[in-house]
Amino acid sequence: MKTSGLPEDDLHRLRELHRYGVLDSVYEDEFDGVVQLASRICHMPIALISLTDANRQWFKARVGFAAPEIPREVSFCTHAIASGADLFEVRDAVRDDRFANNPLVTGTEQIGFYAGVPLINKNGFTMGTLCVMDRQPNQLNDEQIFALKILSQQVIKLMDQRLLNNQLEQQKLKAHQQMEQQNRILSIIAHDVRNPIHAVKSIIELSNKKMLTQEHAQDLMQMAGKQIDGTLELLNNLIDWGSMQMKGRGFETEKVHLRTLVSNMFKSFEVVASLKANIMVNLVDEDLFLKSDINALRFILRNLINNANKFTKEGVITVYAHMQDDAVMISISDTGVGMSATVRDQLFDSEKYQSMTGTNKEKGSGLGLILTKDFVEAFKGSIKVESEPGKGTSVYLSFPA
Repeated sequence: MKTSGLPEDDLHRLRELHRYGVLDSVYEDEFDGVVQLASRICHMPIALISLTDANRQWFKARVGFAAPEIPREVSFCTHAIASGADLFEVRDAVRDDRFANNPLVTGTEQIGFYAGVPLINKNGFTMGTLCVMDRQPNQLNDEQIFALKILSQQVIKLMDQRLLNNQLEQQKLKAHQQMEQQNRILSIIAHDVRNPIHAVKSIIELSNKKMLTQEHAQDLMQMAGKQIDGTLELLNNLIDWGSMQMKGRGFETEKVHLRTLVSNMFKSFEVVASLKANIMVNLVDEDLFLKSDINALRFILRNLINNANKFTKEGVITVYAHMQDDAVMISISDTGVGMSATVRDQLFDSEKYQSMTGTNKEKGSGLGLILTKDFVEAFKGSIKVESEPGKGTSVYLSFPA
């Protein structure tokens, strides 16, 4: 049998159908009740809620029909959608040239009658049909047609409600995840901000009470200074993260020239890199752009370059970026102290990761890496770390172009 011509906007219709997320879902009582009622009202042994996918007809609910789906090319419902009618009826399939050789007519199902009402959503797209079938020629009366049309509207309402429920569940899950992240950040703040501040306060109090020698007080102040440096890094990360959260609109994407961005980032690290005799190398392709939020990219690069400098002394820090297939690949590599596989595997786990001191005993919280991973994944990117003790570390980022 040759399938009738499909609507020109079928691609948009399919996108709309998949938006519901209903295909291949479990059977649900509300939908099952509709087909049972349609079967009884129309006095038909078969009733289906049929959804038309690209290559198949899948049944959300069914009565009197064994298969959960059938190929689209043999489906009566494909004709119903293409017809544009508010009711598509085939009273005698055996004598209808369009269906006489259809496997549903000639095979074990022996369909002799079909009537389908399109399932049209509020955006005007036909998702499928609510249909009834008999194994002999038949005809619906006006009351049955009216009831079938009312039930088809009920199916769309059930699908809309199902979509809304799923969206609400996703929002609740997202809100829960955001709350967990905020709690995680607060716990980090409680530990990594308070401790160095309390330490400095204690040193000052001991000095004021003349309980420390001048030499001992100076040594303690140097140690406290290093802790404060780590705390300032933490606060910078928190300010960036907080400002992005307060926007409330999510990320604002723009076309970013990566080589220029990396060059500007290097300028902000010139002093700290020179203090450790580190060389920074920008190997980003000149013509490479990435559509992203520039503040989020700054955050990501600043944390990764800062980490590379933190664990490298008299070495080289290299940022390389290029286009590979349909992705922008970025790597931040250093020739520093590296890390063990155990430490590497815990880098992005806030419950297990313990911040290490840098080559100049710099302090850190680990929060920057955790938020970096969150930002990378927010842009549907990926992050991977390769490292070996004594041989340096490389962080690889991949973003959809």
